[in-house]
Amino acid sequence: MTKICTILLLLFSFWPTTAFAQATDAPETIDFVLDWVPNTNHTGIFVAEELGYFEEAGVAVNVQRPPQGSVTELIGLGNAPFGISFQDTMAHRLAGGLPITAVATILEHNTSGIISAEAANIQEPTDLAGHSYGTWNDPIEQGMLRYIIESEGGNFSDIQLIPNQADNSVVGLATEQFDSAWVYYAWDGFLADSLDVPTNFFYFRDYAEELDFYSPVIIANNDYLKANPEQAKAVIQAIKKGYQYAMEHPEEAADILLKHAPELEDQRDMVHASQAWISEQYASDPSQWGHIDEARWNAFYQWLWDKDLVEADLTQESHFTNEFLGD
Repeated sequence: MTKICTILLLLFSFWPTTAFAQATDAPETIDFVLDWVPNTNHTGIFVAEELGYFEEAGVAVNVQRPPQGSVTELIGLGNAPFGISFQDTMAHRLAGGLPITAVATILEHNTSGIISAEAANIQEPTDLAGHSYGTWNDPIEQGMLRYIIESEGGNFSDIQLIPNQADNSVVGLATEQFDSAWVYYAWDGFLADSLDVPTNFFYFRDYAEELDFYSPVIIANNDYLKANPEQAKAVIQAIKKGYQYAMEHPEEAADILLKHAPELEDQRDMVHASQAWISEQYASDPSQWGHIDEARWNAFYQWLWDKDLVEADLTQESHFTNEFLGD
């Protein structure tokens, strides 16, 4: 672990070293690191920034685009107090002792699943037999795919695994690099529509309730949370207000995202379509945005443990909290 942490510290040595040091000493600016290029998963954060919710809460938040490398590890190493991760991505880092906690879920349910070229006629997991799948070569990814295929009576070995080296999985489908891939529907589903790439899609959660994990989630550094609980609460509740606005005003929220990510302007129609859809996915009850259910959280980590996909039983400790969300 010590060797790993040393390597990671070197990896992230370019990151401003004052980011977390400021956070532990009543910082003037609190860094929040996105997981990917701006998209509709992030809209509530930009709404909070644009409409002054951070300022109203008495905090100044600097929303940062992700550096190269793992944002999850960056947060755990204390180079920034807040960031975005995923429950599956967190698993190996938590098993290795990385000090991070999920403090809110951005989406109520797992909206990821398998997208496929319409011509392949893949309607359900067993239909993947005889077709190619563009894989990230992640054991959890392949474990989930194997699980839903075999649960439905299929054979995982009937799939041709191909390294997913496409800039985007939809492009990989369009250029016939592979027939199917794992994507998040809110972005890639609408991207496929905007590019006139005919596709089919099914959710993991429809075939295994234990795969209805939380993704994406807002994470924070444990030392930061311990030293700055009131500040953390102010940040998270301002972000919650941003997502609640996006739920009630998807059109205006999409325009705010576009203002903060002008590179998306040529995809304006797709952004608005994605926002209209995802605004209904953030939470079924806006007052409960961000809330993580313990049973669902642990069901996924118990599944990982049962399938030997993680090095520790993560259900023995709590790695999330709802205490910063407020009423």
